Amino acid sequence: MATIHKKFTTDKNAVEIKKYIDETFLDRKEVKALIDTAVWVGFTLHVTSKFGKGTLEARDNLAEVNIELSLFGSAAKKAIETTIEKNFKELGP
Repeated sequence: MATIHKKFTTDKNAVEIKKYIDETFLDRKEVKALIDTAVWVGFTLHVTSKFGKGTLEARDNLAEVNIELSLFGSAAKKAIETTIEKNFKELGP
């Protein structure tokens, strides 16, 4: 199975990153299509979908994405990575 592991550095703290994920990232139509469930445990968002399962971690100055793709997700890996990269780059440096 394929995986996606991305780190995005930013000048935002963990609270600001979590707020961005909740209020902006998760509300986007293209993201909603990728995620079935999303549950926060502290500053780690646990997500599941037909594409796979994984976590999005919010830390001071860092957002980290780790996803284990399903067979279906592996076929769409490039599109999923592009969506994640496009949206997390908005956090800025």
